[in-house]
Amino acid sequence: MSHFSWDDIKIAHQAAKLGSLSKAAEFYGINYSTVLRRIEQLEKALECKLFLRHQRGYQLTDAGRQLLAFMPDIETRFHHFQSSLTQHKSEINGTLKITTLPEYSSFLHAILLKCQQLYPKLRLLVDVSNDIVKLESGGAHISIRAGKGTDIQADLIANAICPLTYSYYAAESYITRRGLPESEAQFNEHTWVMPSGRKQSLSFVRDIYPLLATQSISYQSNHFFDIQSAIEHGIGIGPIDDAKVIKGSGLQRVNTIICKNENFLWFVYHKDLRDDVKVQAVAKLIKQDFNGLEG
Repeated sequence: MSHFSWDDIKIAHQAAKLGSLSKAAEFYGINYSTVLRRIEQLEKALECKLFLRHQRGYQLTDAGRQLLAFMPDIETRFHHFQSSLTQHKSEINGTLKITTLPEYSSFLHAILLKCQQLYPKLRLLVDVSNDIVKLESGGAHISIRAGKGTDIQADLIANAICPLTYSYYAAESYITRRGLPESEAQFNEHTWVMPSGRKQSLSFVRDIYPLLATQSISYQSNHFFDIQSAIEHGIGIGPIDDAKVIKGSGLQRVNTIICKNENFLWFVYHKDLRDDVKVQAVAKLIKQDFNGLEG
């Protein structure tokens, strides 16, 4: 048995129900020859006759009578299925998976709590990782990413959550021992704590790396948590998110380094999920927390 068209079945059923191919043609606003062709196409796919032609028109075969008997139940079930899908699409429930960078997972905590309170049937799974999860493969519904946004694929929708503003800092204990560089010429007289891996492409890191000798970099990490801790312990000078510098922490900004901050935190999802109520519910909560998603 070959594959058959649902439209062919509906046309054949209408002809069987009305008892006439011409009435079925009138019902669908198509010509008689199209109805005949669609029925013959269906009969070929099913490998059986649904109608027998005689002098006064067409008569149903046993298979045709079965079609007439079964179709109302099939149509009812399909309508129930459509209603169920509509209800499912409008309800905020099920599972929503979010992947986020370790440095920015904590900002989600307040939002996740609000989700639990507002949408108790929605289960949120958060995967904290430096890896970029492919949203098009269904690995996650939402990805929280950092960068300029120019490398985001065309089939993804990216909204800027907030700008990322980094500066270079040193701990008081380091400054007491080594002082601070007064110009680029003195950079290699100091020790540095720098990001590794993909984070080297961030503008405020990329601009400084070429100015540093390998032996001047004493600590590298792919996690800004580690970098900040190493700087706070006086290991060297390095970049820290300004928003994460606590007053009284003993950290001092290195004013000879002017960072080019071109990076944002991004809320990213696949374009096919633009009407997904779960995704939009979380986007709305983030928008409220950050006073508007940009972009």
